[in-house]
Amino acid sequence: MVSTEMTFDDRIRLSQLRNERLRSFFAQSLLHCAFHCDRHRTLIIHCPEAWIVDSSLTDLEKLCDYAWLILGVEAIALYFAREEICRVEQHRVHHASSSIRHRILRKSG
Repeated sequence: MVSTEMTFDDRIRLSQLRNERLRSFFAQSLLHCAFHCDRHRTLIIHCPEAWIVDSSLTDLEKLCDYAWLILGVEAIALYFAREEICRVEQHRVHHASSSIRHRILRKSG
């Protein structure tokens, strides 16, 4: 019989793979950022440079869509120099997911 239960190491590796996948879509900006999901399912992104904040804000709608789909987050918070610059809450993230789902369905149909 094959065990299908995930170990702690399996969950950590899955989390790393999801983070890498998200980073791959935003390689220019997220490559230099540290990010993690907190216990409230908020994606916390720490930007080391001001231009990265600007780039992330420009791509915020797309970032919300991908973060919700890949990580299942309910909010996104951008930080620069230990200050929260922007926070996008759950209702915006879920609205964004319906937009991207519509585009995916339209392309596949």
